[in-house]
Amino acid sequence: MKGFIILLVGVFLLLHNLDLDIPRYIVSWQMLIMGIGLILLAKSEFKNVGGLIMIVVGGVFMIKEYFALPLDLNRFLWPVLLILVGLLFIIFRPGSRKKYLDDEEKEYKVVPDLYPEGEDYINADIVFSGENRLIVSKQFKGGRISTVFGGCDVNLLQADFEGTIVLNCDCVFGGVELVVPANWEVKIMTSSVFGGVEDKRPIELIGSNPNKVLIIKGSCVFGGIEIKSYS
Repeated sequence: MKGFIILLVGVFLLLHNLDLDIPRYIVSWQMLIMGIGLILLAKSEFKNVGGLIMIVVGGVFMIKEYFALPLDLNRFLWPVLLILVGLLFIIFRPGSRKKYLDDEEKEYKVVPDLYPEGEDYINADIVFSGENRLIVSKQFKGGRISTVFGGCDVNLLQADFEGTIVLNCDCVFGGVELVVPANWEVKIMTSSVFGGVEDKRPIELIGSNPNKVLIIKGSCVFGGIEIKSYS
C-alpha cells in the first residue's frame, strides 16, 4: 500500500510541475488527499473510516477553493463537513478487536466484533478537539480511538490486565499519546501515510512480558501515535 501511495504522490507532483493544460483541481492537494483516502478505503475493503474522512475533507476543501459558490452557501461548508464526519463515525463505527495468536506465523491477528461500553474498554471519537483519558480498570480489555484534526492523551499507568489486548488507533490529521506502565510489552502493528508511531520509552524500560501484551493497531494518516513509559 505504501508503494502505491508514494507512486501517487510522485505522479501528482510531476503533473503539477509539468504545467500541463489540465484543470488545476485535478493535481491539487485536495485531490491527492482524496486519492490517498480511496487507496486506504480499498485496502481495508471499505471499512476504514479514516479513508472516508479523507475523501470527505478533500472534497469539501476542493469545492471551497475551485468552485465558485454563492457567499451564502460558502459559509455552510464547515458545518456540512462536521456533519458528514459525524455521520461517518456513526455509520462506520469501528468494531472491536478479538485477538488470537497464529503459532505457525507468530503473528497477532484480529477478528471484528463490537466493543462493549464500560470502564474496561476505551471508545473515543475526537473531531476538531482534544481529550484526556485516565484508565483505572484492573481488567482493561483495550478498545478504539479515532482522532480527526484533534488529539487524545490516554494515561494507562493505573490500568492492568492479563494476557493480550488490542488498542485500535486511527489518526487522521490528529494524534494519540499513550502513557503505559513499564511492565507492559507493547507491539506496534500500524500502517502510516505521512505519519507514524514514535516510541519514546527509555530503552531500559522496553522488555518482554508475555503476560501483559498491548497490541497497537490502526493507521496514521498525516498524524501519529506517541508511546511513553515511566518507571
